Amino acid sequence: MKNCESVNGRKLSPIYELAVMLRQTIYILTILFLMSCNDSERRHTQAFVVYESDTRDKDIGFKPTTTQIDDAEKKLLDYLETKTKTNQTIFVNSLDGKVPLQDQLKYYKRRYFGRTSIEGEKIIKIEFVFVRCGGQDEWKKVDYTNDNTKDCWWSVQYSVDHDQIYDLKL
Repeated sequence: MKNCESVNGRKLSPIYELAVMLRQTIYILTILFLMSCNDSERRHTQAFVVYESDTRDKDIGFKPTTTQIDDAEKKLLDYLETKTKTNQTIFVNSLDGKVPLQDQLKYYKRRYFGRTSIEGEKIIKIEFVFVRCGGQDEWKKVDYTNDNTKDCWWSVQYSVDHDQIYDLKL
């Protein structure tokens, strides 16, 4: 058995050393776990649906991959942050008054539609449906987003090929 370190002249038992190491390990694992939580986890906390095509659109559809969806979400956040930094903040109404759109994204369910334009460009249209709209399943119907429900949703498009957000419609 190796010699134990001492604290204030007293030797520590191997069990005490083991307990200290265990506590430190748990502490480190907790930090690593918390650091691993990020925006890509939105799929586990927010409702979303991915469509292979949009029957309302004439372009050829494709089913966006998880990576493409994550890239689109990140680019949207970057886009909104850039707008804020250049004093062009996009605001939405909230119970607290007008707030930056990026602060409210967590309150929207997502609908992802992939399409390929005539030029062959892959585009993802993201429709954001407010959590209090559309019930449990109504919002998942392709034709849910229409003029009758326009107060409940907004949309944006993401070019997969150019990694660019455009056509934000609030």
